[in-house]
Amino acid sequence: MRLSRNLRAIVLVTETIMSRAFIFALLISTFAISLFGQSDPINVETNLVTMNVAVTDKSGKYVHGLKQEDFSVMDGNQKRQIEFFSSKDDALSIGVVYDMHEMDEQALNVLEALKRFTSRFGPKDDYFVTVFNERGSITSDFVPDPDQLRRHLADPEKGTPKALYDAIVDAGDRVKKLRNAKKYLIVFSDGADRNSYHSMKDLKIRLRSINLPLYSLVFRDDVQNISYTDIGRNGPREYFRTGEATELDRSVVAELSKSTGGAAYESSIRNRVYLAALATKFLDEARSQYVVGFSPDDGDGRWHKLKITVIGDKGNGLKVSSRDGYLSPAKARQ
Repeated sequence: MRLSRNLRAIVLVTETIMSRAFIFALLISTFAISLFGQSDPINVETNLVTMNVAVTDKSGKYVHGLKQEDFSVMDGNQKRQIEFFSSKDDALSIGVVYDMHEMDEQALNVLEALKRFTSRFGPKDDYFVTVFNERGSITSDFVPDPDQLRRHLADPEKGTPKALYDAIVDAGDRVKKLRNAKKYLIVFSDGADRNSYHSMKDLKIRLRSINLPLYSLVFRDDVQNISYTDIGRNGPREYFRTGEATELDRSVVAELSKSTGGAAYESSIRNRVYLAALATKFLDEARSQYVVGFSPDDGDGRWHKLKITVIGDKGNGLKVSSRDGYLSPAKARQ
């Protein structure tokens, strides 16, 4: 009888321990689901080739409501099966790069425009801002104020980008790590690169190998012709143009923007109203875009032409804009 009572006690204690363990495990699972649930985007490294796609009608208005089956992707002469699709309503991940030479009126206008721009972001959007000069850079998940920039750029962290191409490469790597599928890079600059570690060719290859539309606003200075005479040679009066950025500098940034599926703007207008309106225009475009992805064949290290269309009757009269190709990574040698 005593043995039977002891046995029942052991069973009761065991059941209690198991019950508490089950409850604890259930609580942990519930917490994990709430922390890592499907409502929060999670990046997964794959070999997918993705494209941001803008679809407009004859009047230039963005077309909404399209579905995965409405699109067709041609990789050269080969039709690809669409394996990833993101609609216009999905959240954005944005990197902003500002090439700031000094804290002047233009800088104050850009910072104010960026504050107005980021104030329109939703709770699921994420972003960062990189500001650099010839000393180095500061990167934050908010728009820094002038005092913060003065302090940090006076003595920036060593090894941070301090030239345009390096800053774009660094920002591109950062954007890739952000959580949302719709990723963009915005650059404010005069277009001049000042001794970057990365060459123009390096930058082109990096941007062409990933899906990261680059939108650029290149500031054009009001160029002045200044005359001088070479007294030593008693020569004729000569002229030179002020400003460091050249037409070639600006054309490089514009070409990079267009080749990635983004857009390039150029202006001497630098007031905050104009800049905010331009940023808003970009945001409306980004919100209206789709993301389409497919799995390519094994890497061959070559450039592949891409063409994406809206098929069927829905495609009549529609214009589809996206990057025009991708650089396939070279297959690793065995």
